[in-house]
Amino acid sequence: MGILFSGCVSSPVNPMLPNLIPDSDYYSAVDDYTAKQKVYDGFYQTVDLSATLLNSKVARAQLDRNARVYQWDPDQYSNKKSELETKLSKQTEIFLSFFVPDRKHDDLAKGTTHWKLFLDAGGRRYEGRAEKIKTILAEVRGLYPSHTRFNTPYKLIFPVPVSMVENTESKLTLTGPVGSISVLFSEMKSTDR
Repeated sequence: MGILFSGCVSSPVNPMLPNLIPDSDYYSAVDDYTAKQKVYDGFYQTVDLSATLLNSKVARAQLDRNARVYQWDPDQYSNKKSELETKLSKQTEIFLSFFVPDRKHDDLAKGTTHWKLFLDAGGRRYEGRAEKIKTILAEVRGLYPSHTRFNTPYKLIFPVPVSMVENTESKLTLTGPVGSISVLFSEMKSTDR
């Protein structure tokens, strides 16, 4: 005889920080600033990627989501918010969910990689670097629902303040051993600022 347990999963609530951005707004922002691209050679898929621009809207909403999930107290939240604002003033980050069929080409974060990462914004080109995200799948999927277990999660970092990227259309380009692929991010809408 089996026992049946039922319940529902809901968004966590942080009673110490009641004015956080709701999860629905976070996922809406992620969806608005995520671009996807698949490249095929005939019927053979050579690249699959999903890239999320962590502009100020997405990054701040993500901060609030993490404050709720990890139950930060007001001091932790304040410290993390200050760290975030400093980071946004110095660099732009993009979350990249990346898949190539041949694993030897999935080496964006290695010093010996043949891939180049570029972010074009405001008439300028910035070369970036990749860091492999080493955490559990559930945590990555909680932040980026388009990520799958077959893809590798990366954080792409570009030496340009977010304010210079989010106020114009920008283009992420990856070029490497299996080809070149680009995705566009639209500028932030005036109601988002």
